[in-house]
Amino acid sequence: MGPAPIKNVPCAKGALCYCLDEFSKGPGARSRIERLRDAIAALAPTFAGLTEVFDRYLMAHVIADAEERQRLAANLDAFWLDSRSPRPFFPKQPVREILAKGILETLDLSLKGEKRAVPINAWWVLDSAELRVLNLADIKEGVTVGGNVTLLIMTSRPKGRGGAAPPILGDLAEAYVTERQGRAVTTRRVRDLA
Repeated sequence: MGPAPIKNVPCAKGALCYCLDEFSKGPGARSRIERLRDAIAALAPTFAGLTEVFDRYLMAHVIADAEERQRLAANLDAFWLDSRSPRPFFPKQPVREILAKGILETLDLSLKGEKRAVPINAWWVLDSAELRVLNLADIKEGVTVGGNVTLLIMTSRPKGRGGAAPPILGDLAEAYVTERQGRAVTTRRVRDLA
């Protein structure tokens, strides 16, 4: 999630999604996920202060530059999490509550890994009819057994010209879109659409 992507980009991996991916991998992942999970849960029922929790328990682990984190936090507030913002992407929607509860479910699924926390794979998917969060995981007898827990933050397309940031942060994540264009069906790499 981040600034509005350009019109032909169907999905994005902005700062929040990228940070969820990165902080859920490697040594210490379980304790990092537990701390973030507990900090978000402590904000219920309003989840006021969610941006600060994301900054302290999530973004600070992945993004060392304090000025960059401050810019990202300001963006999260302005477009996503501050209900008093004059320019939210999704006015009159309980964005903060939906995101907090959806991310809590993701973190819980990750923590249900048997020997380790299961890494997270988070994406922002655009052009959904409504704001919703989907969690996808392979679970056997209450244990998350798959290679990752997928978090899809699904929204309508925000108004605005977009294109201020690359649609996919990081070097590993890739996305492709297969769709009809005119009379042909084509598959294109999302990074190449920007």
